[in-house]
Amino acid sequence: MSNYYKSPLVGHEISCVMTGLNPTFFEKNALIERTIKEALKKDNFNVLDFLSFNFQPQGFTALVLLSESHLAIHTYPEHNAIYFNMYSCRGPRDAKKTFYEIKKKLNPEKIIFLKDNQIPLAILSELSEAIH
Repeated sequence: MSNYYKSPLVGHEISCVMTGLNPTFFEKNALIERTIKEALKKDNFNVLDFLSFNFQPQGFTALVLLSESHLAIHTYPEHNAIYFNMYSCRGPRDAKKTFYEIKKKLNPEKIIFLKDNQIPLAILSELSEAIH
């Protein structure tokens, strides 16, 4: 079994909400999709599948299935915000390059990192209408 891959014991997850994005970014969901794909390519992730959905009248959600795990994005155009979640089993601190590439393109005013799968009250108040 020379081709057998054994992942490290520790993976890495990044979950956050990016707020204060330029409203024009939400006008073309293809731009968001291209941003995700380019960032994953630069970080040498293996994309197995890309599933996305355009909501009417606005909004976008995407799930990228990676051989190393996943990346998910959900937009809140009415709040100029995006929820970002990525997990990688390549090791500790992995996926940071992808995160920073996407962050660089989105240029958010604020990033609120989530811990223990809890959404801070600040986000609930900012996104209260969108979370229902």
